[in-house]
Amino acid sequence: MTAPSAIRVQGLRARLGGRQVLHGVDLDVRTGDLYGLLGRNGAGKTTTLRCVLGYLPAEGGECEVFGTSSRRLHEVSRALGVALDPPGMDDTLTVRENLVAARVRGGLRGGRGVDEALALVGLAHRANNRGDRLSHGQSRRAAVARALLGAPELLVLDEPLSGLDPEGVEEMLDLFRMLTREHGVTVVLSSHHLREVQHVCGRIGIVDDGRTLLEGEVDRLLQEAGDGLTVRCRDLDAGQRLLAVQPGVMPGLRRDADALHVRVDAGFDPELALRALVKGGAGVLEYRRERADLVHVFRAALAVSAGPGGGAAA
Repeated sequence: MTAPSAIRVQGLRARLGGRQVLHGVDLDVRTGDLYGLLGRNGAGKTTTLRCVLGYLPAEGGECEVFGTSSRRLHEVSRALGVALDPPGMDDTLTVRENLVAARVRGGLRGGRGVDEALALVGLAHRANNRGDRLSHGQSRRAAVARALLGAPELLVLDEPLSGLDPEGVEEMLDLFRMLTREHGVTVVLSSHHLREVQHVCGRIGIVDDGRTLLEGEVDRLLQEAGDGLTVRCRDLDAGQRLLAVQPGVMPGLRRDADALHVRVDAGFDPELALRALVKGGAGVLEYRRERADLVHVFRAALAVSAGPGGGAAA
């Protein structure tokens, strides 16, 4: 049975400063998801989240949180935790004071306290630092800690990985995974770090230029994208001819100065294809298979969106 929606967005359109920035965003975040809202900087991720949270008015379409319109978010009985971009910390207060103030303003009387939230994001040692003494990445951690206060059932996190070093990214992703798996929290995180989030998010939506390009389960999207195969050979014409007829080779073979690049599906037999290339006299110099990742998925979605003869760089 499909889980009910924690966030549902259909045909969302919005303007900023008189300019149309969202042209038709569709998202379905299911209860219990660790959901990645992915796309390039300026794709419309932040604007979408602000509309979902009722901070910006939608020009058209629908936004719902736990079945309630974003225009009436105050009626939602379930607790939400939010960390937007920029983090919005008060630089005149310490990190601890910022979180204490957030608990008071939010009327939070139970659930996760300040010390526990700071420990979870690895910021306990900075509790007494003022906001203006934090690095960009530490400010992100502090904003996530603030969102964790109380007992939120839904976390909406805008670019929580921005400014973090590789170790910090892994720590935060482990935290989000733990919150979803062990506590049943629905987590929505926006990011342009496609490769980093693909290993923790079960479902994703990819937006570009204010539109949803695709949405679905990560495993299914990677399977549909197909693995990559790079072949360097002395005779590119022969190699291209031989590869094109191999079972499991997907359309769209690409050729550069000294190599062939193709996508292959689950029916591809790498040993059979290699034997055919060698026997056919292609003069194989390199034969390398690459697992599909969300960058490949994104590029393919951009190519489809651009239409025949179009293209875009990821």
